[in-house]
Amino acid sequence: MVSNLPSTNLLTPPSTNSSSPLDSKDILLPNNFKYYTKHLNKNQFNHILINCTIKLMNILYGESPMDEADVKFFMVEILKRSKTSIQTLQMTCYYLIKLIKLEIDIQASFKDAKKLFLGLLIISSKFNQDYNYSFKSWLKICGIQEDDQVKGQTFNLKMLKSIEFKCLTLLNYDIYINGLKYENWCNILIIFGYDFIKLQLVGEDKLESKPCLNKIIWETNEIKIQKKLAKWLNFFKNNLNVNNLNLIKINFNNYYLNQLGTKIIISERRGIENVPSLFGCGENCGKRSLEADEVVKRVKV
Repeated sequence: MVSNLPSTNLLTPPSTNSSSPLDSKDILLPNNFKYYTKHLNKNQFNHILINCTIKLMNILYGESPMDEADVKFFMVEILKRSKTSIQTLQMTCYYLIKLIKLEIDIQASFKDAKKLFLGLLIISSKFNQDYNYSFKSWLKICGIQEDDQVKGQTFNLKMLKSIEFKCLTLLNYDIYINGLKYENWCNILIIFGYDFIKLQLVGEDKLESKPCLNKIIWETNEIKIQKKLAKWLNFFKNNLNVNNLNLIKINFNNYYLNQLGTKIIISERRGIENVPSLFGCGENCGKRSLEADEVVKRVKV
């Protein structure tokens, strides 16, 4: 369950040209929330990616559950302090999927899920960016002075390098993802994230032609969450071939359209001229005002 949501500016958005028409699908990339749907904002996109990462780690650790609240706090702080890009986090999730498919005993290498996340984040950051933090900088980002004691162990440069090496070894040094493969993976990831959303309420102002309400309600029923995790574990292990991601086309928009009217509710707010008078409408006035104010219906996005 996601409770304390991260800040809006948690992840660094892709740079854009102010003269470019951002509403054009042709120029948008999967690391931009506008790529997916006009009913998703930056803050919600960040929350979904954070939840995706936590849920993937839950799947990976399986019957040896991690301290989700502790790991989430660590994750959010590291992302904020390092100013991690959205694409880097998407690639970190991709590496988690590869570990899930390898069916390794993650506890044998990383009893502490925070160290695993840190190692994968460092690797994806190095792959994704031309300029990267040194290991000393990563220690500072973690709030650790060299040779500090963390859970009875000395946390220093040697340990941090060891964490990165372990992650690379577990991944068999296969960390490349680009082009259509990356795009398809991002579409799968956002669909995975939306599966743990109970309801998205979207209000559109008919006169202004812009959203006036956009709220995501997360699934909190633990039984339902565990069933979804089991379903996705089966999909990742038995149905998803990451080597063929460049041969197919996954479209989040198709999934989104299928959820309209069930998981995603579009509410159309009418203009001020359609609001009934408050005089002379008797005891049903309030009820009629509400009925005239919002009409829930399916619409195309």
